Amino acid sequence: MKSIRPQMTLKTRITVSFVLLMVAVMAFVVAAEQLDYDDFRAYVISQSLRDKAQKLEADIANGITPHMPQGSQLHDAQTVPGALRQYVPGYHSVKEPDVWHLLVFELNHQRYYLLQDVAHYEYLEHVIDIYALLVISLCILCAFWIGRLTAARVIAPITRLADAVQSRQKPFPFQDARDEVGVLARAFAQHSAELEQFLQRERCFVGDASHELRTPLAIIGGAAETIAHQLPADSHLMASAQRIVRATQEMQRQLACLLLLSRDPQTLAQADVALRPLIEECMARCHSWLAKKPVVLILDAPQDSHLHTNAELARSVIWNLLRNACQYTDQGEIRIALQGTTLFISDTGPGLPASIDPQQFQRFLPSARQSGEGLGLSIVQRIVEHLGWQMTVESSDQGCRFTLKMHHAA
Repeated sequence: MKSIRPQMTLKTRITVSFVLLMVAVMAFVVAAEQLDYDDFRAYVISQSLRDKAQKLEADIANGITPHMPQGSQLHDAQTVPGALRQYVPGYHSVKEPDVWHLLVFELNHQRYYLLQDVAHYEYLEHVIDIYALLVISLCILCAFWIGRLTAARVIAPITRLADAVQSRQKPFPFQDARDEVGVLARAFAQHSAELEQFLQRERCFVGDASHELRTPLAIIGGAAETIAHQLPADSHLMASAQRIVRATQEMQRQLACLLLLSRDPQTLAQADVALRPLIEECMARCHSWLAKKPVVLILDAPQDSHLHTNAELARSVIWNLLRNACQYTDQGEIRIALQGTTLFISDTGPGLPASIDPQQFQRFLPSARQSGEGLGLSIVQRIVEHLGWQMTVESSDQGCRFTLKMHHAA
């Protein structure tokens, strides 16, 4: 039996990370506070004065009158001011009457007083300020580095899970974890499994329904063609028989289209399709919709236009758009223009009804026309998305203009 190692929750990890960060910062601050700036300044100045005093002692021992630079004074026991006589040998900071640095030393049982004004050591203030700035900068850099490190460790499981979801890696990692990441991973896995099951059921339904309907449709179509062939040319039943034949053929094409939509887009069979013959074929099927209508079909497309795609799905898109235009245009013209891989279909009909959103076609809208316009456009949109194309529409009471970009979006 696989043992589950106890794991900290994400909340606990973040809390511990912040606590460790604060402990590190406070330890650094405490270490910096151990260094007293005044003691540091006094040590540096006293060492400097002692070095200078050693040189003076050599001059005094040789009977040479020492040369004192500006800002420095040397007194012996006879010349020293009375206010300085109280200081014992060593370094002192004198603040009255002026601020001086004093070093008292003895040579040959004689006491000397070496004075140095504060201006000589002003550079120490700058050194200390720079040191403080370096300490602050180092603290910030350490906090940044520790924060980045802890943040990377905390969000690493989430990043890995996100990558697995995006790349559809199965199974998802961390499903055995007992923290929040484990809960999230299990939720993703369950949701993904439900989606796959739903998609599989939908594909099975479409495939089974299509296969089951093909046989009766073929029988109906064959019977209708036989009746139409046997009827006299002037029979009043001829129009009905031909209508049954056309409807049956249209249903067979729609079933074939639904079967293709149920497949993975990557597995679709594709070939070089001549676009103008395909458009002309769809136009020929529209004659029954335009019977006794003052509507003109205009085609503007080059003869040698080709597109690498699935022919059946491309035919279904063009046919549905063209059929809707022919069905709802009572007068004027329907123009089909092809420019490269962009197809324009415009009409002079009444435009889309208010119940249909031109940006997002939906099926079975409550107020959609009973003729099925909303369903046809929904199928068109599904095919467009399946093929990776783009479609836009401009609609007004003067007509519609569909723009179909028949290439993969960048």
